[in-house]
Amino acid sequence: MPTPRRFRVRAYAKLNLGLKLVGRRADGFHELRTIFQTIALADRVEIAIGPGRGVGLEVVGDDHGVGPEAENLAVRAAGLAAEAWDIRGHIAIRLEKRIPVGAGLGGGSSDAAAVLRALALAARRPTPLLPLAARLGSDVPPLLVGGTVLGLGRGEEVYPLPDLGRWHCVLAMPRHGPGAAVSTAAAFAAWDRGRGLTPFTDFDTIMEFCRLVDQVLPAFRLGRNRGAPPAPRKGAGGPRVHAGIENDFQTGVFSLSPDFPRIHRQLVRSHAAWVSLTGSGAAQFGLYAQAGRAQRAAAGLAVRERSWHSRFLGRAEFHRGLRVVE
Repeated sequence: MPTPRRFRVRAYAKLNLGLKLVGRRADGFHELRTIFQTIALADRVEIAIGPGRGVGLEVVGDDHGVGPEAENLAVRAAGLAAEAWDIRGHIAIRLEKRIPVGAGLGGGSSDAAAVLRALALAARRPTPLLPLAARLGSDVPPLLVGGTVLGLGRGEEVYPLPDLGRWHCVLAMPRHGPGAAVSTAAAFAAWDRGRGLTPFTDFDTIMEFCRLVDQVLPAFRLGRNRGAPPAPRKGAGGPRVHAGIENDFQTGVFSLSPDFPRIHRQLVRSHAAWVSLTGSGAAQFGLYAQAGRAQRAAAGLAVRERSWHSRFLGRAEFHRGLRVVE
């Protein structure tokens, strides 16, 4: 059978269902705990291997903020994979950008994960993807796994979890101004200022794993939300989520622009079951049990903000997003 040379991959965005910053580690990174959840919003990635050498990149769509080609995560992923797996030829990457940049949705990391998945097929041998992914960034490993994933360490230590219910989600972020994109480094700096550079103290990872899974997952299971009120108030449109875990970036990021608390209030008024920042921002999201309510919320936000309606994406559907063209 000939080696596949052309691939199409959907590079799915992610949400963080809570993000706990534990402290700064001795190596300068921050220790965190989070639940990653892939959603249906996706970039389209095409990878073709042809004559020649090196890696080329073409970006179409919303390419604002993608940055220089040499620094692009998808390009770096292709270079690492080609070297590690001895892939010969020129690797051409075409990105159709739909995930906004600087939003905390993992767009660049998802593009890199998509390239690794495709080139692993081209290599035609057992290929350990996670070590390469961790070299590219903390959000890349969970976006190789897909679905619902526990993230520990810097986020690169990942554990697949059972899929959650089919929640609908509305994403919103400012169109213009200082809130239109958030630097991860700036978000960490804001958190450090608030906490006084609290050092990370090691603790039992297995106990933390069990506590976080037990605490967070039941809150997001449709029809099994043990923390919800007995009967939603009229017009609430579904169960409320009381997960007991928030995003520790939120207070610092909200101080960067009045746009963030304004969007948060609008999502709350739309009767979302849960509202939170994803990653270090700039996007916030609301969860809804019904598609219609989510669509109305997205339309209302779109009058002033950038907004998208999407849904949770399970692991099986995530892995069907990779297709060999030839």
